[in-house]
Amino acid sequence: MDWILNPFRSLSGLWSGPLLALMGALIAYGGWAWRGHTQAMVGSAVEARGTVVRLVPQQTSEGNTLFYAEVEFPTGEGEVVRFRDSTGANPPAYRVGDTVRVLYDPRAPQAAVIDSWMLWLPSTALIALGGLFMFAGGMAFLQGILTLLGLGGLLGALAFLVLRRKSSRP
Repeated sequence: MDWILNPFRSLSGLWSGPLLALMGALIAYGGWAWRGHTQAMVGSAVEARGTVVRLVPQQTSEGNTLFYAEVEFPTGEGEVVRFRDSTGANPPAYRVGDTVRVLYDPRAPQAAVIDSWMLWLPSTALIALGGLFMFAGGMAFLQGILTLLGLGGLLGALAFLVLRRKSSRP
């Protein structure tokens, strides 16, 4: 009995495929928007050289300890600003005394960030996840189309045989 129902289950890709692809497109769009925001921030930021002055340990809800770099840097006006990086790591990504490239907005230097590949990770992950969803949705839809064509071909062949038998009778 399963062999009869299996093609009809495959037809669910006709509605679930486009839905999955739409979800993927929305996720990828969110990733592109995030990337655009990051690109605009990097494009308008002022660069400075900072020094890691401290590693701040912080417990996660899972009981792990992440270390966040606390960085000091001088602004173009000579003000010394200290900030904590938003990304923690274990083992620590930096050591006390390391020199790092800092990006900051002159109007809000306390919102500075360390210029690293981690700035681009969230948007890249969302774009990749969205692309994966779109690909899976396209494959599900294609499977539904091929199943539909297969069923149509089978039904068409049966109809041809039935009509041919009727026309060959006297």
